[in-house]
Amino acid sequence: MKMPTGFALSLVAGAALLLTFPTVAQAPTPVVLTAATAPAGVRPALARDETALADPVREALRTLPQAKKKFLAGLPIGDQFLLSVRVIATDTSFRQASARVLGWHGNTVQALLLPETTTASTTPAEPTPVTFPETAVVDWTLLRASGREEGNYVGRYTDTAHQVEGMRLR
Repeated sequence: MKMPTGFALSLVAGAALLLTFPTVAQAPTPVVLTAATAPAGVRPALARDETALADPVREALRTLPQAKKKFLAGLPIGDQFLLSVRVIATDTSFRQASARVLGWHGNTVQALLLPETTTASTTPAEPTPVTFPETAVVDWTLLRASGREEGNYVGRYTDTAHQVEGMRLR
């Protein structure tokens, strides 16, 4: 079957036009770490972090079951339940990230991984849907609509440590 020349030319021109548009790069899907799933290259950094933050992480995990019950019972409008998890950043490092919990079924959490806050980006990044086991949780924060927060053991510990590091000695 013969294709009309005008149609073929418009098809080729349309394809050429599409190739000139920049493609939007898809960000890689974030990988939430647990001690069991951490790649070998990340394990040394993970071990250092676990040692440095052992006490606040222990307290966060001790109180997590009660916080989970509050979430499952239903939060008032405007309240948010955030979990801190570790996400692979490079082959040998990770970053701590916050995830806003959407659902919690057994030991599996469905959440939106919140983007890193950077001043370099002019357009805000979108949260990424993730599912991870409860064993990936490092800390939790119940953020009330009033601005009051519960939990955040690791966050408060690291904030205090940074303040102490910044103090000048006489």
